[in-house]
Amino acid sequence: MQILSRPQNSPSPGSIGELAVLPVFFNLQGKRCVVVGGTAAAAWKAELLAAAGANVHVYTGAMSEEMSALVAAGTCIHHPRAWLKTDLRGAAIAVADAATEQEAHQFRDAAVKSGVPCNVIDQPAFCQFQFGSIVNRSPVVIGISTDGAAPILGQAIRRRIETILPVSLAAWAQLAKQLRSHIADVLQPGRQRRQFWEHFVNRAFDAEPAPDEEIRLAATAGEIADDSSGRTGTLTVIPVASDDPELLTLRAMRQLQMADVIFHDKNVSPAVLQLARREAKRIALDHETFHDNNRAKQLCSAGKHVVVLSRL
Repeated sequence: MQILSRPQNSPSPGSIGELAVLPVFFNLQGKRCVVVGGTAAAAWKAELLAAAGANVHVYTGAMSEEMSALVAAGTCIHHPRAWLKTDLRGAAIAVADAATEQEAHQFRDAAVKSGVPCNVIDQPAFCQFQFGSIVNRSPVVIGISTDGAAPILGQAIRRRIETILPVSLAAWAQLAKQLRSHIADVLQPGRQRRQFWEHFVNRAFDAEPAPDEEIRLAATAGEIADDSSGRTGTLTVIPVASDDPELLTLRAMRQLQMADVIFHDKNVSPAVLQLARREAKRIALDHETFHDNNRAKQLCSAGKHVVVLSRL
């Protein structure tokens, strides 16, 4: 049994806290998207949509230097005229840099009637979705939103994340994509796959993938599949001494992220429970002494990673 450091306290199980917006990711590969306007701001949105694999159609008369460059490079298709309501039909996304509030209103109404998610640049009242700050380690993509309250803060958060995530994470994510079907064929759901992906993640934040990394990882999967030792799970006790989740150690947070089952005192803060892996089962303890908890021992014997949040 491991005893880890300093964690938290308070009410009961934590569900997801209130969200100002719902973060979602559109798959735009090969899909038609509409951009209205030829300004530099519209060009930036057109370039962003094209980077996501969309077929971008731009409707405008005059074009900025930035938009002209995109059209010349074949990044988007230019229609040298004003937009029509029929242009929005069948589009995956529609974006406009409206010159007036009246045009913004017309564009939003046309998009809604066509069932197309729309964004009017710098006019949130006419937007059904927003563009956030982006950290690009594709296929890992991180979007940051402040719900329009403080775009500068969103950019500062992006810069902070950029310094934390290695550029090589993109190569590791691509490698994970290539390995996923093989791992699904070779390893059993549950403990075996978790063991492999935990090993993978530990390597991903270590260094650049080696030229033969895929072969090495496939060999590791084979070793896990052939392991008939029936290795047991782990039991980690994390004492909780504060309501502030930031006082958890990094090691304690990693344990919460790997947990299959979490036993917790009823007065452990929901903020702490929210740091745990979403799929982890949460079990509130009554007045029992945890060390006498046979259920936890059985779960460990079955190969589960069990974490106990114990209020100090």
